Amino acid sequence: MRFKLALAFTAALLLAAPLAGANELVVLDAKGVNLAPGAKLDGTAKLTLAAGARLTLVAADGRTIKLKGPYDDSPAPGQAEQANMGDALKNLMNQRGSGTAQLGVVRAGSEGADLPEPWVLDVARSGPRCLPADAAAVLWGPRFGEATELKIEPADRSWRAKGSWPIDQDRLALPPSIPISDGTTYQVDVGGNPAAIVVFRIPAALADPVAQAAWMLEKGCEDQVRALARVASR
Repeated sequence: MRFKLALAFTAALLLAAPLAGANELVVLDAKGVNLAPGAKLDGTAKLTLAAGARLTLVAADGRTIKLKGPYDDSPAPGQAEQANMGDALKNLMNQRGSGTAQLGVVRAGSEGADLPEPWVLDVARSGPRCLPADAAAVLWGPRFGEATELKIEPADRSWRAKGSWPIDQDRLALPPSIPISDGTTYQVDVGGNPAAIVVFRIPAALADPVAQAAWMLEKGCEDQVRALARVASR
């Protein structure tokens, strides 16, 4: 299929969402227990997990708690500190070994530059990318001074789309006719520079911003969380 691409800018909608309460834990992942991502628990209340069950939780201050059954205790019995968004994201990054100090200096993304905003999909290199459940896909790549061909196809090659990367622009939005599905790997080629990106859609039920960031880190979208942290610290 052939398509036209238009510039678009995404908004950091995540930052507008409320933070969880100080003792509230949000479920990121659950296996063997009847809880879904986005569910909220009182961290001071007793929680029971059967043998083999696994549960990953995140607190409002960015602490990630991983439990494995058999378990019968309160996952966060103490009074948690109510951290602001920026501090919570830094705590998350520190737990991943990325380091608070790196938030402002680590270079990543297209041509070694920081992502200009959290929700653009870097197509200059391969790797995981995260998007809110219903967000439109906006690609981010190098600027070209001349018309440059863009090709996209899923790993199963069930379709292929071609278009033109706009001159002197680093972002463009994919039209709704180009499906970007959760868990799918896409081969993207801009100007003869191929990259394989796998897109993960953030579950809609995961509304808490810190929980969203923690989920993104679990998927490997560290560059995007760094971009969120930079936005939150401004």
